[in-house]
Amino acid sequence: MRIQAYFDRIKQTVDQFSTMAMMLDSTIQFEDRPGDQGYLNGTIRFVDGSALHFSEYIDAEETQYNKVTYRYHYQDANNELIFRYDNAIHRPKLPYREHKHVSAQISQADQPSLNDVLFEIFESNLWI
Repeated sequence: MRIQAYFDRIKQTVDQFSTMAMMLDSTIQFEDRPGDQGYLNGTIRFVDGSALHFSEYIDAEETQYNKVTYRYHYQDANNELIFRYDNAIHRPKLPYREHKHVSAQISQADQPSLNDVLFEIFESNLWI
């Protein structure tokens, strides 16, 4: 089952970053869906009180994984947004699907992986 291989990669990514001692804990739930699709959501809490909340709806195709929808929401200890990547449809409509929120600003952004987002968090906090 190809979706299980994707789930395994997500687990490995979280495990890899957890060895850096800046993560307090993580919870991730994985759901198999029909047609080799899957949904995952989770939360990673960091030593400074910040947290990453994330979700992905994945379609495992023959040679690749397609993120149908995703959200990576990083917030500080006061639950204030630091940044969020997502591909949600906005009203009024944005001229691009993939985007990043930083404070009240929205800009076009490439679709990140969980690894990319965790690297950005660790780098911006000078943890690496």
